[in-house]
Amino acid sequence: MGADADLGTCVLVWGLAALYLLVRCWRDGGGVGLLLTYVLSFGVMHWFPSTLHLLPWFNTRGTSLVAEGMRQSALAMVYLCAGAEVMFWIWKRRANARSTSAWPDELSRGSLALDDYSVAYVLAVGFVLYAVLSRLIGSIPGLQAVVATGSAVLVVGLALEVWNARTTGSRVRLVAWLAAPLLLPLVTVITQGFLGYGFAAMLTVYAFSANFLRPRWKVLVAASLLAYVGLSVYITYMRDRSDIRRMVWGGSAFTDRASQLVDTFAGMEWFDYRNQAHLDRVDSRLNQNFLVGAAVSRLDRGLVPFAGGATLKDAAFSLVPRVLWPNKPVVGGSGDLASTYTGMRFADGTSVGVGQVLECYINFGRTGIAIGFFLIGMILAAADQSALRALERGDVFGFTIRYLPALGLMQVGGSFAEVVSTAGAGLLVAVLMRAVAVRVLPVRPHSLGASAVLIPPAEYP
Repeated sequence: MGADADLGTCVLVWGLAALYLLVRCWRDGGGVGLLLTYVLSFGVMHWFPSTLHLLPWFNTRGTSLVAEGMRQSALAMVYLCAGAEVMFWIWKRRANARSTSAWPDELSRGSLALDDYSVAYVLAVGFVLYAVLSRLIGSIPGLQAVVATGSAVLVVGLALEVWNARTTGSRVRLVAWLAAPLLLPLVTVITQGFLGYGFAAMLTVYAFSANFLRPRWKVLVAASLLAYVGLSVYITYMRDRSDIRRMVWGGSAFTDRASQLVDTFAGMEWFDYRNQAHLDRVDSRLNQNFLVGAAVSRLDRGLVPFAGGATLKDAAFSLVPRVLWPNKPVVGGSGDLASTYTGMRFADGTSVGVGQVLECYINFGRTGIAIGFFLIGMILAAADQSALRALERGDVFGFTIRYLPALGLMQVGGSFAEVVSTAGAGLLVAVLMRAVAVRVLPVRPHSLGASAVLIPPAEYP
């Protein structure tokens, strides 16, 4: 009973802090969805699975560890809010100090259409990186991180297309570009055998779109329906995951993989919170709090020493390209950190990320969580605001340089080494994209707002 009560309190604190931040970010001028994406990703891995333990019929095995993990997650969310709020305050003071806008008053938000050549170019680069270069040179050391940005660049391109469709007032175009992200989970499953990557990319595009689409109630209804369908797709995928991956990883023909997916989703299971099998599929794979709680317990009992910043040093080293440091000890993924600090052994072929909450804790305990998430909140809020300003100026590549690296932080369940290497690669790709665009596109994207096209105001959905 004590564990349940403690878990319920922590779930409530996390939920209230997240709700405050979501409402704060959803106001006009709140950003381009980076904080929204982060909070939703955080909730998928830490909040939602833990709430299932509060159901009276849920198997309570491990609830005490989940409650401990939820305590650290609630603390992380509170400090994330604090960091974001400080940055909002700093940003507001800077805006008041400038006192004048870079654009005339009549150029209200949404009155600038982005240059179509620039947007199409971003989409094309993303497609080439993801669909072509990842297969040709994706295994070459030093180029892996750069090529791996392909899916993130595609996300940027889709977000820009949604912005343009909304700005021009074309409902048909808007519906088409809002439907396109639904294909991303299908693509990642059929090509890689992973559903999570596609879901994360889809979530990012929709979080971006939610900041600008109106009316709000329609956005909330659509988001609720999408969440339920997505959860149902997830539990159905988890049911047949072994069969799907056997086909994909075994090199089966595309038609055979497609046939397997058709068979899987022909027997679609709609999520039922009373179905213990459904709850177990969510809890066993998504509940990061169980790992956090296990690590906290081992550290508190002195069974393993604190890392003392060792993983943060690895994160800094991850910025150095392997082509310059062939014997670099840092590798992609979380290595054996999860096993070392939780004391658990995982099945061969199972990738278990250490997660940002856990990595902050194993380095400096609750102090690490407080400082780490305060800084994450500040970084995301700053990126959100600066990317929005670039977008409002119509500066496609200024937006990309701010938005693309920040997507690296969305890996809530990954290690900081992954976050830093992904962000660094994203910044490099964004800068190279702009440098090439200046020379080949019929616009001057390096000039502030020169990739914007002024159009008459329209009725926006």
